[in-house]
Amino acid sequence: MHVLTHSSPSEVQFTRMKRFIFPFVLAVVMLFAAPAAMAQLWPQDGGYTYMRLGLQGFQGNGYHNLTGEELPLQRLEESTWKFYSEYGYSRFVTGIVSLPAYRTLLVQENVDSPVQRVEAPGDIELGLRIGIWPGDHDVILLSGIFGIPIGETASEAGLWSGDDEYDQAVMLGYGHEFAELHAHVVVQGGYHFRNDGYSDEIMYEGELQYHPWSFLEVLFRVRYLESQENGDPAFSGGRYGFGSNNRRFLRFGPELSLWVTDSFGVLASVSSLSGAQNMPSALQFSTGVFLSVAPTRRK
Repeated sequence: MHVLTHSSPSEVQFTRMKRFIFPFVLAVVMLFAAPAAMAQLWPQDGGYTYMRLGLQGFQGNGYHNLTGEELPLQRLEESTWKFYSEYGYSRFVTGIVSLPAYRTLLVQENVDSPVQRVEAPGDIELGLRIGIWPGDHDVILLSGIFGIPIGETASEAGLWSGDDEYDQAVMLGYGHEFAELHAHVVVQGGYHFRNDGYSDEIMYEGELQYHPWSFLEVLFRVRYLESQENGDPAFSGGRYGFGSNNRRFLRFGPELSLWVTDSFGVLASVSSLSGAQNMPSALQFSTGVFLSVAPTRRK
């Protein structure tokens, strides 16, 4: 377990305040919008359930340190089995569950070093996506994510499958559908409230989706994240980009979904990093299956 330096009373008070910001927002949202909510970056229809089970990870030989310099390693690998689900409570609200159920992290610093390995679950994320002003082809989105730490953080090598903190993120975005082109675009930005020594982060995301045929969907995503460097300066978190503090990166890449039936399909994606610090340097790949379940219609 990591050891933190003592903080001033004002810093402690601010840290405690951050812990309650998202739960308060979430409680208000559920109180006034529980009969209605949303999904993915684009809203789900009411009553629809989207589920995805897949494998994501990379095989590389280096990582970016705090200054952005790429440091060489003999091996650095990750493979994560992840379950992800969204449920449309209505046209306006979507519930989100993300569970990295089984993670394998591996590092070997040089050819003579032992191979260090950690196998453990990752942290759970629960969230809501709210349509503040849903029109026929436009939507304003308010999203909130709450992280629950269940991942392993005891590895002496610094291979952390979680981050050992209850964190919260709030995002505000705008989406537009191009009905004639069978496409949509969504952009959003927000703030990641972190605790227990971690620095807060600002985040920006974008998604461009194109559905040229009924069996094929093409998605391009971009995400930028930058640390605010307002955490404990003596706390570094995990190593090699796993659970690390003071991260920064620009991640981008495509995803292809192939619909085998009207409700079942397979997908694959690849993403690259630019301007990274405290992050692995390899391309990340993912593949999996998904299921979209329509609501049962009463007779």
